[in-house]
Amino acid sequence: MPGLRPSKSSPDVVKLLQRIVRLRSRFKVTVPENINALKQQIRASALSANAAGINDAGLFYNVGEVFARNAGPISMGELSRDLEVPLSTATRTMDWMVNNGYAQRLPDPNDRRVVRVELTDTGIQTYQVISSFILGRVEQALSQLTPEEQVVLTGLLNKVLDALEDGEQTRSHA
Repeated sequence: MPGLRPSKSSPDVVKLLQRIVRLRSRFKVTVPENINALKQQIRASALSANAAGINDAGLFYNVGEVFARNAGPISMGELSRDLEVPLSTATRTMDWMVNNGYAQRLPDPNDRRVVRVELTDTGIQTYQVISSFILGRVEQALSQLTPEEQVVLTGLLNKVLDALEDGEQTRSHA
């Protein structure tokens, strides 16, 4: 989906950010009031809709990143795979997003059995606000470093994230 990438950051920094956001439960993050209000709205509607697992603004970032990596609408199977969640979780997520105006379902022109999904303009804008905030914070922090230090830090953080991911995979297979 064109126009979803809100920053001119290097691909390495964007990849690093994607990993940090995916592993966000291991970090405590303070967010500005407008994003905090969005989180509260998500929680309130998720509770009323009994939508398990849909409870934070990270959802928009993760889903937005999936759509940003894909041109046009994607299938539910592709969404499930790219989010690394079961199909039932991806379906509940899209149900909630469609019901709240952040996404839409579209028929597949080649196969009537397949349903495709994409973000609405509201969903794109929500993703962009969250992504811009997060990228801005990372870039602000990195601006304190020289370009050489940024390369070293990125390499070191990738090693740390590799260890966190390896530990997660080890626990899930145990």
